[in-house]
This record gives sequence, structure tokens and C-alpha cells, in this order.
Amino acid sequence: MNEFVRVSDVVPGQDMTIGTGFRAKHFGEQAFGGLADPVVMLDHFHMTSPTFAPHPHAGISAVTYLFEDALGAHVNYDSLGNHGPIHPGALHWFAAGRGAVHTEQPEGGGHHVHALQIFVNLPAVQKFDAPYAFDVEPSEIPEVRASGVRVRVVCGESNGVVAPKNAELPRPFTLLDGFLSESSTFDHDVARGWNAMICVIAGKLHVNVANEVRQLAAGDAIGVGLRSEATHASIPVRFRADADANTHADCHFVVLSGPALNEPLAKHGPFVMNTAEQLDDRIAAFRRGAFGELDPAVFPRG
Repeated sequence: MNEFVRVSDVVPGQDMTIGTGFRAKHFGEQAFGGLADPVVMLDHFHMTSPTFAPHPHAGISAVTYLFEDALGAHVNYDSLGNHGPIHPGALHWFAAGRGAVHTEQPEGGGHHVHALQIFVNLPAVQKFDAPYAFDVEPSEIPEVRASGVRVRVVCGESNGVVAPKNAELPRPFTLLDGFLSESSTFDHDVARGWNAMICVIAGKLHVNVANEVRQLAAGDAIGVGLRSEATHASIPVRFRADADANTHADCHFVVLSGPALNEPLAKHGPFVMNTAEQLDDRIAAFRRGAFGELDPAVFPRG
């Protein structure tokens, strides 16, 4: 195996439930030996009723991506004045920076939100930037297509296909939502100095990185990284859908990839900073109202 390439062991997601309306497979960055960086947390979740009260974030981007099979909209509210639905197949990127408040929830009968919640770390130089948010609508997302292959390029780029709003990202990041029929293959290059988190949503997936092979099933993830000292600019990752004798379903997987920050983490719930002193500063700022609040004219309080 190439000395500059690293591949984690297979990490099974932790089952998490909150009330009767939320269940998830949870992945924390600490399980990947540094190979999830800049991703701090990933939840692959199902939500059928409002679950989370308005809450603060600082030091990260809180990213929500709805899968195409979600039923109904996931409605966003934040202290920046944004309010509106996140539709199936859409992305909402909330760069919290120095701090803001938000919540997202299904509203209306029969709604079933199937989605990812991703915490993407911000570098030290951006942790105190002003917060902002943007959306990528389903119709804006381009795809890589080949026989047995469909990969939505939600952010970043792959195989020459470039997402439409990369300039709005705080820093480069790739989010791929991929579908492979049995025995089909897809290649994606991970750049030097980048990590990639690969998570299987459904089916079974064979991953080959420089002849290091991992077999993943639904609910599993791995981390892949190419050290910045590498002499080559990128490393190809080959994905192959394996037969699933139980479901005979296609493989559905996601790739979350960005340049590794390699910075210290100081975490407290929805706050991710570099030092304990910064954490204390942001918590105090939230308590004194510096993060703002949701507009009471639009947010439906219970």
C-alpha cells in the first residue's frame, strides 16, 4: 500500500433515537482516526415530527442534505432571517461562523424526512466570521452518469462534473450522492491533503484504495486520506456495488470530502472551536443574546 494513503477500519454507525419521531445512524469524527477531518459529525437520519428546539451553532457549518426519497419538506428557520423549505434532493448549508441559532423540522401530515446532517469544521481563521446560509435546489445538481451509475455532485466536483455553488462554500468540500447497480463501478479521485468519509446508505459496497479493500454494508462508513506530503496529486478510489442477497437492491452511498484542517478541536455540543477559552467565549456570547433569535412572526412555537 502507498505510504501516503490511509484507510480506516470499517466503522458501524451508532443507533440513536429521540422520542418517536427521530432515528439515526450516528458517526463521530473520533472513530476514524483523523480521516473524517474536516467532518466532525454525520447523522444519517429519519424524522417524521418536529424533534429539536431552536439551538445554537458556532465554529462549524451545519449542513442538511435531503435524499430524493424524502416525503415532504424539511422547514428551516434561523436567526439570520432565513425561513423556508428544504425539498427532497436539496442541500441547505448553514455556515454558523461566530454563532447563530436555527432549527429544521418536518411540517404537515405524512412527512418523512430522510436526510444527512453533517457538521463540517471551519478553520481557525473562519470560526469568528459572520454566519450565512445558502441552498442548492434539486434541479441545480448535476450528475455523473454511466451504465449502472448515477452520482449526484451536490458540492465540489467529480469526473469533470462541477457543482453549481462551490464559490459559496466557506472552503472546498465535495458531497456526492451515488447509486450503483450490482457489479457497476465508479471512480472518484481524492486530492492530496484531503480526507474522504464514505458511508453506505443502502446495499453493499466494495471500496478499493491503492489495493486496500474494505467491504461495507448499509450503516457502515470508512475514512480515506492522502497525506499532503504525497508526491502524486490525487489517489483514485474505486467503488463497486456488491450483491445483496437479502434485498437485491442497488447500492446507495455518499462521499463527504474536504482538505484536512489538522487543527485542535474543543467541542461542546453544537459548538466546535479550537480552545476551551474560545468555547467559553462563544457560550457566553450565546447566553447574552449575541447569536440572535428566530423571528416569532414565522416560527410556530408549540
